[in-house]
Amino acid sequence: MEIAQIKQDLENFQCPKWQQLPDFDVYMDQVIFFINDRLSPLFFLEDKADKVITSNMVNNYVKNSIVHPPIKKHYKQYHLAYLIAVCILKKCYSLTEIQTMIEIVRRLEPDDTTSSIATIYNSFSDCFDHYLHQVLQFGMIKQEFQPEHMNDETQLMISVIKTVVYKMFTELEILTFENAEA
Repeated sequence: MEIAQIKQDLENFQCPKWQQLPDFDVYMDQVIFFINDRLSPLFFLEDKADKVITSNMVNNYVKNSIVHPPIKKHYKQYHLAYLIAVCILKKCYSLTEIQTMIEIVRRLEPDDTTSSIATIYNSFSDCFDHYLHQVLQFGMIKQEFQPEHMNDETQLMISVIKTVVYKMFTELEILTFENAEA
């Protein structure tokens, strides 16, 4: 894929918001298709044969309690939200680190209600989009993300997302440099 196309895909990228996640139960193959389709622009270094997520990965995340198990083989919106976050975070972090971060988030909302998960996920999604577009446009962060509520957990989320975005930007810069040399 050409660098110009990669940059355009990243500039146009919008992390799916809660309202854009299927609000009905879906099966594993639908989960895999949805996430691979929506997140593929972020994984521009991977071979197209490689998937952002596979059923084996999902099963591993469930087995390691990173994501709640499906209910009678059905996945709900909150499953997709967690899986999207995991896929984005795995660009920089180990599964153990991701599991710890998810546990921190779960402690924020111990009742695990759908509305609280939706709020946290939308904040994650908005924050990711904000920093991705800032760094792509300026090569740096010119304006900080302004969450509705700032606390230690939110600050951690912001730091984690900045790390992922800067890693992606560095990968793109290296790829651009390598292609210019070729």
